[in-house]
Amino acid sequence: MPARWSLRSTLVALAALTLLPILGLAAWQANKAQTDRAALQDAGLVAAGDLVVARYGELIEASRRMLSAACTADPVRQSASTQPEPADVSRCEAYFVRVLGAAPAQYSVILVTDDQGVARCASQPTAVGISLADRDVFQKVRSAGGFSIGEQIASRIGPHTVIPVALPITSDGAFRGMCAVGITLKALADVAAIAPPMGSIGTAMIARDGATIGGDPAAMRRLPMPSRLAASITGDQSSFSDYGRDGLLYEFRLRPITGSALYAVTSAPIAEGIAAFAGSWAVLALTALALALVLLTVWLGADRWCVQPLRYIQTYAERVARGEEIKFAPPHSWSPEMASIGAGVSAMAEAIASREAELRAGLEQRDHMLREIHHRVKNNLQMISSLLNLQAGEIRSPRIRRFFGDAQNRVLTLSILHRHLYERSSWSLVDFQQFISDLVRQLSVGRRSAERQAPRYHIRAPIMAVGPDTAIPVGLIVTEAVSIALNHDFAGVASPEVRIEAIESDGQVELVIEDNGTGQDTGTLGPDGRGGFGLSLIRGLAMQLGGEAVISTKEGGGSRIAVTFPAPGADEAEDA
Repeated sequence: MPARWSLRSTLVALAALTLLPILGLAAWQANKAQTDRAALQDAGLVAAGDLVVARYGELIEASRRMLSAACTADPVRQSASTQPEPADVSRCEAYFVRVLGAAPAQYSVILVTDDQGVARCASQPTAVGISLADRDVFQKVRSAGGFSIGEQIASRIGPHTVIPVALPITSDGAFRGMCAVGITLKALADVAAIAPPMGSIGTAMIARDGATIGGDPAAMRRLPMPSRLAASITGDQSSFSDYGRDGLLYEFRLRPITGSALYAVTSAPIAEGIAAFAGSWAVLALTALALALVLLTVWLGADRWCVQPLRYIQTYAERVARGEEIKFAPPHSWSPEMASIGAGVSAMAEAIASREAELRAGLEQRDHMLREIHHRVKNNLQMISSLLNLQAGEIRSPRIRRFFGDAQNRVLTLSILHRHLYERSSWSLVDFQQFISDLVRQLSVGRRSAERQAPRYHIRAPIMAVGPDTAIPVGLIVTEAVSIALNHDFAGVASPEVRIEAIESDGQVELVIEDNGTGQDTGTLGPDGRGGFGLSLIRGLAMQLGGEAVISTKEGGGSRIAVTFPAPGADEAEDA
């Protein structure tokens, strides 16, 4: 038979199945929130990079416009000639000083060169005469014929590292020189340092070799080693995660700035350890914890309000079934439903106890009546036996007196049986061995005579309980057999004896009564093997027991009566 779940396990399983969709929905929402957060962070990194690129573009565009306005002034164009006049140079320098005065922190030096790259006019007089022909910005301007941006260089004129931007100076379609200005790193740092904070996203600007140009100070501390940045640029790895200089893990995005050798770097922290489960997954964890608490509550509640009351009711019913007098008193208060069930069980137990008491009283009364009936029957049979005995005293014929004695013995047998029935605790069963022993003793006392030697009785019978249906035939058979044996003559026998033996084997009982007397009286076994009334009665009683009787004479004297019949079963007591 398959194992069945308990009530408590079933309730918890049903509650778990009911709450499982809630947990699944919480897991889906947590995963979606994490995905949305990752997408939002990715979008934020891209937007921050776009903002840096846009602000860089605004700075470059502002620088181009400034150069376009400044380099078209007459003093500037005249200074770009091969042999400019000193007055033109002086006016040009004064003009450049005024131009840089408007944004002194953004630009380093503004100058103009001739077609050979020699500086002819500059905001710093020390720059005049310096050749810039080897600078890439000069090569770009002369070859492109338009606005150009150079690579990051250490200025020969000023103390700062700058990004040079330049415009060509042309006359009649011919290249006459270059008008250039150096954008300071501070200006580039202001571009990379996004003014409105974007949450946990930081921005910085780096060169192609990984060197930091500028940006948010916190974001610059996040950057990994320059070699790692340079390797990512060389490997065209626009997105990667690594540990920053502050020892924390970050996600980085590289965005090349068009028209320059610079890159915008955006970064966002990546949660590790317990922090990785914060946010959306924390909601899932709290939901799972809440559901676990719900299941625990269901388990404890089912045990408190269902299992414990039912267990108490079961124990109460078992003790009532054992016949104990116990009061229905739960150890603690129950729910109305369980209290109603308990009250019903208590009422049922009281009704059963009352009914059992009535039945017990009825059984005791019946047993008493039956014992009284057996006692009265025994007394009546003894009275009959006494009357027969009195009547036998007036009979002069020994043969008729012997017949009266046999009848008296048969009545005595029934009397002894009834005495055993009402004296035992079970009025429907008698002790087989004790009954035969008592019967033989009474028969021997009634037939004792001073003229004749009394035999010794050897009785061996199994200890078993039999009902009246077996005891009466067996008792009458023993009575007849002993009466026959006592009619024999034991005068010439050294050890006179009557042996009664009952053996139970394989569901059969063999009852043997034999003696070692000599001679035969009238009514005993005759030459034809049939005998008188006693032997016929033995055969009839053996048939009544469902067996057979074998009657024979022994060599040397005496008779042997063997009766075989089925052993009484347990159903005999029930039938009785």
